[in-house]
Amino acid sequence: MDEIQQVRVEILGRPFNIGTPRSEHETLMQAVKMLNEKIAAIQSSGRIVETDKIVIMAALNLAHDLLKLTMHGDLAVGDFDRKMQDMIQLCESTLTLVVK
Repeated sequence: MDEIQQVRVEILGRPFNIGTPRSEHETLMQAVKMLNEKIAAIQSSGRIVETDKIVIMAALNLAHDLLKLTMHGDLAVGDFDRKMQDMIQLCESTLTLVVK
C-alpha cells in the first residue's frame, strides 16, 4: 500500500497541509499549480474581487476543462476505450482469419 505523506501547499497565499499517497505527490503539485494559475487569471481580469467567488469560478473552470477533455461529442472516455478495444479485437480476429 502507498504510504500517505503530508504535503504543504499554498493556495491563494494560504498554506494547506494535504495528505496524499507518495505516488500521487507530483499530480497533486500539478493540480495546485493549475488551480493557482486559474485563480491568478480570474484575479487579473478584475471582474471578481471576492475570494470565495474567485475560488468557486476557478474550480468551475477546471471542472469544465476536465469535462471537455473527457468528452468528445457525446462519447465519454469509458465508451471510447470500449470502442477501441472492440476495434482491436475485430482487427485481431480478422488478421487471424487472413493468416490461416
